[in-house]
Formats: sequence, C-alpha cells, structure tokens
Amino acid sequence: MFTSIYVLAGGVPFGFLFRKSGFAVKWTDKLLALSVWILLFLLGFGLGGDKNLMVQIKDLGIQAFCITFFAVLGSLVFAYLVAKLWYKEALGTHGHKVSHKNDRDIAESKWTAIKSSCIVLCFFLSGIFSGCMQVLPFEADSGTYALSALYVLLFLAGMSVGFDLHAFRIIQELKGVILVVPLAAVLGTVLGSMFASFLVPNLALLDAVAVGVGLGYYSLSSTIISQEVGPVLGSVALLSNIMREVACLVFTPVMVRFFGLLGPVFAGGATSNDSSLPIIAKFCGERYAIIAIFTGVVLTLAVPFLVPLVLYLRSL
Repeated sequence: MFTSIYVLAGGVPFGFLFRKSGFAVKWTDKLLALSVWILLFLLGFGLGGDKNLMVQIKDLGIQAFCITFFAVLGSLVFAYLVAKLWYKEALGTHGHKVSHKNDRDIAESKWTAIKSSCIVLCFFLSGIFSGCMQVLPFEADSGTYALSALYVLLFLAGMSVGFDLHAFRIIQELKGVILVVPLAAVLGTVLGSMFASFLVPNLALLDAVAVGVGLGYYSLSSTIISQEVGPVLGSVALLSNIMREVACLVFTPVMVRFFGLLGPVFAGGATSNDSSLPIIAKFCGERYAIIAIFTGVVLTLAVPFLVPLVLYLRSL
C-alpha cells in the first residue's frame, strides 16, 4: 500500500539532479499532465464498464459535494482559529494586491485553472462513455494499466518537487510557526469530512476521511483510492477534490471576508501553491502567498502518505 510513497520519494533526487535543465522541467510538466489525463480516463472507464456502479452515479455526486462542503468548512474554521492564536493580522479583511499581478492576469490565471479542471472532467467522462459502450478491448487489464500510470505520475510528481525546494527555505523566513498552517488544514479537513459521514447515508466515516485528505490533489488521491478500494469511492474522490479546487477559485473573496486571510490557503489545500495561488495572492497579499506556496507543497507531499494511511486504517 505504501509503494506509492517510495515511488514519489524516488523521483525527488532525479528532479534535484536535473533542476537546471529547462528541457527536463518542460517535459516533466507535459508528461505529468498526460499521465493525469490517462489515469482519469482509465478511472472513468472502470466506472462506466460496471452497470451496477453507474446506477449510483447521482448518489456519488451528492456524496462528493457533501464531503467537499464540510471538508472546506472545517478547514476555514481552523483557519480562523489559527489566525486568532498566531496570525492575528490575518483577521483583517483587506489583503494587499501583489504588485506584479493585475486584474487581467488574475482573470486569465483563474480561467486557466478552471479550464484545466474542465479538461480533467472531459477525460473522466470520456472514460465513462467508453466503458459504457465497451468500445475498447482492454477492460480486463484496465486496472493494471491504471496502476502503471499511477506509478509514472508519482515519479514525475516527485521530480517536480525536486525541481524546486524553495518552500523549505520559507520555514527559515517565517520561523517554525508556519508549520501550524498545513497541520491545521489537515486537521480541519479530517474533522469536516468525519462530520459529513454522519449526515450522508451509506457513507462510512473512514471513506469520507480518505476522500477529504486528498486536499484538492484529485488525480493522485482518486487513483490511489480506486486502486485500493474501487472505482466508486475513487470517483467520489475525483469529483470532491475538483470541487474543492473550484471552490477556492470562486469563493476566495467570501472566505477572506468571513474567515480571514488564511481562509483561502486552508481551503485551497494542495492547490495553494499552483492553481489557487494567483487568486490567493490577489486577495490575501504577498505574505500569505508565500505561506500558500509552503502550505501547498507540504500538503502535496502529504497526500501520498495520508490517503494510504487512512485506507490502511479502514482495512483493519
């Protein structure tokens, strides 16, 4: 179950070794995107090929929405508590716009992130359609192909981390208290996900937590869950974590208004250092953009540990 962790860690030294190669960085990003698309197509293919599972698709969407709502809400509550204790200035409702980002740049970044989510959904839905129509010949081996693609994704993700270890230097700049942010974001997510399990019929507590600790990293978490549990919970994880990313992109101004400047950082989770960063920088300011980079990197690294750990506890 923890093979994914070793594969991820194995990619880090390769990324560090080739960090100065523009060619390696460029093609790693391209291959990473391609592996994500293949994985999610295979995930949809496995779901679409099982008619019994397709009957449950509406329920899966409801489960995904409820987990997302309460996981994000739990994160926001903890963002407010952390701000009260350690980041009192974060409770101000007016961040400072980052000088090198104008409104047009932010709009373009937001559209790019949303477009990326739409592409992901298209591959997932195409997989479902292909599975339903049985248009591809490798149904029996789709799980094996998905596992191979997962390991490729993990290795490339490890290389991406090795390319830029900047986030670890931020600890020195903002002192150890910055470590509270990702820890509290995880705790808020876990408690919120647990609460969702009490409200949604037929949703086990640890299933909800396993989905929640994807922290917005939809490609990796959904694939690990699909491999270890099955395509039903994997599909819930995919939808839920995409919803989390979109929620941060759309509702950041509201989060800042009611939960402070740390709110979007907590809500963005593993996306705080990439797709959600421009909108966080605009509404929360330079200081919190730096905190978002650190938090996003830590949570991205944490997902391959947290998801298998919860699934292991689930199997006991």
